Amino acid sequence: MLPQMNDKFDAFIAPAREHKGGLLFLGAVLFLMLVYTELTFGIVGLFGLGLSVLGGTDVAQGLSSVSTNISDPVTPQSMIVLLVTFVSMLAAVWLTVGLFRGQSIRTLLGPGAVLRNFLTTCALIAPVVVVFFVITLVGTSATPNLSLSEWVFWMLPALPLLLLQVSSEELVFRGYLMQELASRFSSRWIWIFLPSVIFGSLHFDPSKFGANGFLVVAATTLFGVIASDLTIRTGNLGAAIGLHFMNNFMAMMLVSLDGTMNGLSLFVTETHVSEHSEVRGFLLTDIGSIIVLYAIYLLVMRWLERRRKRQYE
Repeated sequence: MLPQMNDKFDAFIAPAREHKGGLLFLGAVLFLMLVYTELTFGIVGLFGLGLSVLGGTDVAQGLSSVSTNISDPVTPQSMIVLLVTFVSMLAAVWLTVGLFRGQSIRTLLGPGAVLRNFLTTCALIAPVVVVFFVITLVGTSATPNLSLSEWVFWMLPALPLLLLQVSSEELVFRGYLMQELASRFSSRWIWIFLPSVIFGSLHFDPSKFGANGFLVVAATTLFGVIASDLTIRTGNLGAAIGLHFMNNFMAMMLVSLDGTMNGLSLFVTETHVSEHSEVRGFLLTDIGSIIVLYAIYLLVMRWLERRRKRQYE
């Protein structure tokens, strides 16, 4: 059921084939991680410096305040700062591709109609988001977090920054990592699942989710597999970015679990992230819904493939 190597995906990974460097790939990944970490610290430091100047406090206090706020972003301002820090991820992958491949970051997006795939995916998923939004409001006793006017105001900077966040992550995991692995290994299990598992593992947060942290990893790993599937079938990152954008818009801007990244959310659940038994039910339902929707998607893809074959017979 998982997609095979095809002409579109072959064209997508072609830039990585041109610059295979053996163990140099590991060095490139380490470089990417180092640059991302250092730039993130730099961005947080700049915000801390600015806060200390505006608030008349010392730099250390300003830095501590910014770090605390983005680790638990329950206000619109702290969420905006958190999203801005993803500039460091974008810059890190841009520098990595430029230095180790001598290529433009555009090669990670892939050929073809990237924007069209992004917009089409957003349009197709929008009704699903609306349905889940209504079901969540009716079934979980969510409470307003921001007034509608406040929410609309904050969406003006938040939506472009959300696009920055999801694009940066897709460029790293479904772009750079998947291209590099697919150009080196013939097994799709490696280049589909390894980036997805890494992506999911980075969401592990036992201090916040407790034992449910493993369910969060499972859900985000499954999401990564679906995003990889879309990338392989379409030959570029447009659809994966669209899926990621709509998913995070729902989870971060519409209805958020209380105690998570809910600073920009219109509603928050009455259930707090620390209520582990209740949250476990939410996560299992979420994983189940993802599996069902993905199964439907795979059946539709299979039906379309058979239809195309009949047309050419």
